[in-house]
Amino acid sequence: MITVCAQICLSKFKTANLSFFATFDQVRHGEGDYTYADKGTEEEPVQYKGSWENNQKSGIGKQTYKNVGEYYGYWKEGCRHGEGVMTYVNKDVYSGNWANGNKDGQGTYIFFQTKEKYVGTFKNGQLITGKWLYPNGTYFEGNFGHNQPKGQGKWHFANGNVVEGCYSQTKRGDVDDD
Repeated sequence: MITVCAQICLSKFKTANLSFFATFDQVRHGEGDYTYADKGTEEEPVQYKGSWENNQKSGIGKQTYKNVGEYYGYWKEGCRHGEGVMTYVNKDVYSGNWANGNKDGQGTYIFFQTKEKYVGTFKNGQLITGKWLYPNGTYFEGNFGHNQPKGQGKWHFANGNVVEGCYSQTKRGDVDDD
């Protein structure tokens, strides 16, 4: 099985800049740097620096993504998995747990432009329960669907007022889905 994988990966090696401290039968294994020649540019390279196991990102490493941002954290079988931080090009930041490449588990997402925060439990990349915090002290605490209040929850306003209820999401008739 490793021999077949090595043959497939050799063609990728020809188009990439790479260096490794350890390899195993021409398979990326150990610590190394890999620059994706076909995905980035000279000004904005797409690269991974970190641990590899059996030709997949594994352990701790740093990946840059063209027009997306940069991830530093744990990897498993080539996917973001475990604790990690993603800093997006718009300066938003997610810090928390990942599973199979998605935000999953406890985490915090900070919106750079508005200074709002999502703090809570994520599943498949979406906030499902937790708090939506505003810089003025107002926050929603409860359940979420598509990163918006859905189900039981409470709005706590900066002036001390609290509104509790069961929230639903409705589609506006005057807005087209894109």
